[in-house]
Amino acid sequence: MAEKKFTGPVQGQDLSALSADYEQAKSFDRLRVGDLAVYYRDGFRIKAVPYSRMERAFIRVQQVRGRMCCGETAFLYFRIVFLVDGKEIADNMSEDEKAMDAALARIHEKAPAVPVGFEK
Repeated sequence: MAEKKFTGPVQGQDLSALSADYEQAKSFDRLRVGDLAVYYRDGFRIKAVPYSRMERAFIRVQQVRGRMCCGETAFLYFRIVFLVDGKEIADNMSEDEKAMDAALARIHEKAPAVPVGFEK
């Protein structure tokens, strides 16, 4: 197995371990949740967000209003947002709410020390 090249906050991480983790990670729409990190594609690159660098994870809902021939409608997009070094990383967008909820639950299962959801 060739070692994959990851972008994102992976400084100081063992890239061969991340490659092996990526291969066995569970897929939720376009997001993969492994034992060491969360992975998603950004163009031709694969971004990795290790749990050790993650400060918080939550879902942000984006509503887009659209006009159609028969009236108006609203489309909902769901993003899992990662807080890393005080900055939000939210490049992965999906229309599948159940997949994003399941991915967030899996992140909480794999990294219980990472807070999930909004601050109260």
